[in-house]
Amino acid sequence: MSHETHIESSRRDFLRVATAAGTGLLLNGRLARAEQAASPLVPSPPKLKVTDVKTYVLRTGQTLVEVFTDGRITGIGECSPMVHGAAFAALIDKAIRRHVVGQNPFNVEKIWRDAFFDRYKLGPMGIFLEAIAGVDIALWDIMGKALGVPCYMLMGGKVRDRVPLYASAMRKHRKPKDEAKHLAHWVERGYTAVKIHPYEYWAFDQGEDDTLDVVREVRAALGPDIPLMVDVNNSYSVHRAIEVGRQLEKFHCALFEEPIAAYDYAGYARLCDALDIPVGAGEQEYTHWQHKDLILQGKVDVIQPDVVKCGGLTELRKVGTVASVFNRPIQCHNTQPTIGTAAHYHFWVSEPMCLYHQEYPADDHALRDRYPILTEPLSIKDGYLAMPDRPGIGVEIDRKILNKLVE
Repeated sequence: MSHETHIESSRRDFLRVATAAGTGLLLNGRLARAEQAASPLVPSPPKLKVTDVKTYVLRTGQTLVEVFTDGRITGIGECSPMVHGAAFAALIDKAIRRHVVGQNPFNVEKIWRDAFFDRYKLGPMGIFLEAIAGVDIALWDIMGKALGVPCYMLMGGKVRDRVPLYASAMRKHRKPKDEAKHLAHWVERGYTAVKIHPYEYWAFDQGEDDTLDVVREVRAALGPDIPLMVDVNNSYSVHRAIEVGRQLEKFHCALFEEPIAAYDYAGYARLCDALDIPVGAGEQEYTHWQHKDLILQGKVDVIQPDVVKCGGLTELRKVGTVASVFNRPIQCHNTQPTIGTAAHYHFWVSEPMCLYHQEYPADDHALRDRYPILTEPLSIKDGYLAMPDRPGIGVEIDRKILNKLVE
């Protein structure tokens, strides 16, 4: 082999080696970058374990639930105040607690289903779901705190930044003109919609009914542009509800809520077919299955679940899916202005079907007005609720007041 041939051969060998080496370095660099990109940007999910569940029965009538973990993160929840808290405490301790303690709090679906189906014969609605709700809300609070994010970010993020509220006044036996003055005060505070409860619960057409007198006075006091909702709490027969509903249409009422017995889906279908005013119900439906039947069988226009009644945020989100499938707006039933409202907020800002005003109690409430249970009150400005982006449901409990109120 000539000297020139040897040099040329060496040059080709060098170029092959250099090219291979360069390619290897390039591939290694790309692989390294790919591995870095594939690496998690946040730590692995927190390995927490629930260690205890505690129920606080308050002498003001409310029931709070706190869930504890081995990571010293705790969550707070609330049950519906429809029954004495001792009943919730017994259910949580004897029927629900064993499905929660020892579990990772992120396993909310498993915990919810295990608790619900294990004791299904306790009742697939009512007090049992309200007890589950208190625990479930606390678990969502823990999840948000463990990840350092508000609960709505675990629900798909925001579709709106703030929530319009309507002032919801229980009758409290006020005369029609006094009821109008009471609601006018809340409108002066910035609320842009109101609701009245003018009749007795489950009256079945009996007793004194001045619903139309109250509507007339409120409409005269507030003018034609304020949305006015009427909730008669299951007080009418179907034919009477149709009669009253047609009169409410003349006052341009925005919603006729729970006019008849909650269980009468066939009656609701007749009522909705007969009226133009939107008919709402759902605070006495406790699962997404029941809300599906309420829509398909009852034909209601607006559904009204309540987070402290329908099993908490885990089940409420499924109700939202049902509403979306059947294109029904959601106006949540909401009578608790502290923890219940805070939990609702994360659903309201993340659920597309929460299209209209949401309920906020417009009467004295012990935990908001006399014994402020939150270390910082919820921020409501001009009738809108907006909460800062704090982890979990975003509120903290004043322990001194809590200890003072525990029975």
